[in-house]
Amino acid sequence: MNHQSRLAPPDQTDNELVYLPMDEPTAREIADGWKYPPPYDFYDMTADPDDYQEFITPALWPEFSLQARRQGQLIGFLSGGVVDEGGFVEIGLGLRPDLTGRGLGRDFMRRNLDWIQQEYPGTEIRLSVASFNQRAIKVYEGSGFHVVRHFTQATNGGEYDFVEMKHVA
Repeated sequence: MNHQSRLAPPDQTDNELVYLPMDEPTAREIADGWKYPPPYDFYDMTADPDDYQEFITPALWPEFSLQARRQGQLIGFLSGGVVDEGGFVEIGLGLRPDLTGRGLGRDFMRRNLDWIQQEYPGTEIRLSVASFNQRAIKVYEGSGFHVVRHFTQATNGGEYDFVEMKHVA
């Protein structure tokens, strides 16, 4: 199935979230320009060279890599794909730094879930989040995610505790 086929047209002008395929200029805008305040600067793409390269290199993009726009303005991204051995969709996402901490996360997450459930009906969705990021964990729990496991991952030049969460449609 082509998961780009049901994307809304780019000329949509209302308050709906529009998903468009990621392109290199937008990936670079996010990777180079989105800087979060501490401690969330952990999520700056430039904090980990491998993550940075993966984010800006189209050949390394997952099954879907989308930019999320509202009224033409870039507000976030959503990426991921089906994990074959688990039969679930694993996602990564981000909200533009100046929009975080303003109560917009749950609506952004709901719209992301709507898109995923449209494209992958009935499929379990998983994500991982740094354990310290209680703000995001609260949004995910409020969106129907539940903790599956805690694990340690090497990233950003060190070892960090993460939480894997799942959402069942």
